[in-house]
Amino acid sequence: MKKLTAAIFGAALLSFATHGPALALDQYPVEQQQQFIDWCTGSKSLSESVCSCTVKRLAQTVAPTALAVFLSNNGMPSMSQSAIATTAAVTEALTACSQ
Repeated sequence: MKKLTAAIFGAALLSFATHGPALALDQYPVEQQQQFIDWCTGSKSLSESVCSCTVKRLAQTVAPTALAVFLSNNGMPSMSQSAIATTAAVTEALTACSQ
């Protein structure tokens, strides 16, 4: 489990270094924000407030292009390091906003 956690953390750092942070919600197009909220309330069956919180947290660390790839895969991770890092960031943000 420690190796998996370290691998996810390492992938997250690699994604951050290669894609850079979005840093602000306004860097996500409105359509992308809504697409994420639709995915989150639909696929994850979470409240709109949790999903809105999540997308705001993601905007601080996940580049718009990385989120677009995540959404195009319907939230299913591929085996690329960037996709794994984005999935880890989404999971972390969902967890934080659900508490």
